[in-house]
Amino acid sequence: MDPFKKTRLSTFDEIEKEFGRMLRNMSAHHMFPYRSQSLMPATDVYETPDKFIVYMEIPGVKLEKLSVVASHSAVTVTGIRQRPAFDHTTCVHQLEVEYGHFERTITFDNPIDMETTSSSCKDGFLLIQLPKKKISGQIKVTINGE
Repeated sequence: MDPFKKTRLSTFDEIEKEFGRMLRNMSAHHMFPYRSQSLMPATDVYETPDKFIVYMEIPGVKLEKLSVVASHSAVTVTGIRQRPAFDHTTCVHQLEVEYGHFERTITFDNPIDMETTSSSCKDGFLLIQLPKKKISGQIKVTINGE
């Protein structure tokens, strides 16, 4: 392998990772950690012609501590990631994992078909599929008159 590629790119990759970490740590939920909801799981939102897809990173959140509620034009995910208890801890050397209560609400421009909304959890990711409500294009309106 090319030695330049091995050392230079790995150095730039490390700089990029650290810069990304610094930017994430500057976000509002990190700058104000004493708010009641400081944990904010990373979330991707996709749209297809017939549905919205929400893909949320929730490692360490137990299913019984997770809630998904869909409304007419939004979905709200709430949960708790609890800090593990380690016996006889004398010192913490690094503490990056966030714990606590979180609530994320994602709103949509189109109405959601709440009855067919589904969610699943696998490998620390929550997948929510929200079909768009079918709205018929045109209807014939009867004209009443004399």
